[in-house]
Amino acid sequence: MASPTRERILDATLALVQERGFGGTTVTDIEELAGLSPGSGSFYRHFRSKEEAVREVYERELERAQRHRETFERGPVDDPPQALTRRITEQLDYMERIKPLITLLAREHGRFPDLEAKIGRSLLDQGITEEADHLTRDLHDHPAHGDPRALLAVVISAITGYHLARTFFGRSPADVTPERFASTLAELIITATLDPPDTPGDKTP
Repeated sequence: MASPTRERILDATLALVQERGFGGTTVTDIEELAGLSPGSGSFYRHFRSKEEAVREVYERELERAQRHRETFERGPVDDPPQALTRRITEQLDYMERIKPLITLLAREHGRFPDLEAKIGRSLLDQGITEEADHLTRDLHDHPAHGDPRALLAVVISAITGYHLARTFFGRSPADVTPERFASTLAELIITATLDPPDTPGDKTP
């Protein structure tokens, strides 16, 4: 477990990089916000460089994001539309919880490609695989979609777009509440599984 001082430094680094970017944040700024004596070099008792601190921030926020996913409900499903609505609502809440990580990725895109790739594998690739499994389970009474991973890619893109619109513009698109958004998207998923599209390679007789 990180020491309280180390955690304060990470919190300060996260806040400042989100606001000013990597290049606009100095070690002295971090020390001051973390409650250390600015310019004293106290930062270097915990990190060798600003880059090392930022990298640890990424890793910490990714770990937090993974823990958030573990809180999703996994109980039996009696009502597929209700279960899907619940899971979409959970995903919207998840997007809000990991906003610091999303902000970092957007602000510093391209600076840490190895970390971006790692986060992409965890949050996107692994997330879609997990959700595809849950989609199959939740829709046990419905025909399987021809391409569940593609369906989940569309769903996650819709959730991400809705979240970003609310973040950037301060309100929901067309003032549609999260509850209405979740139930409508669930309805579209149900419709897609009842009448799945042809997959690439399918041939019409």
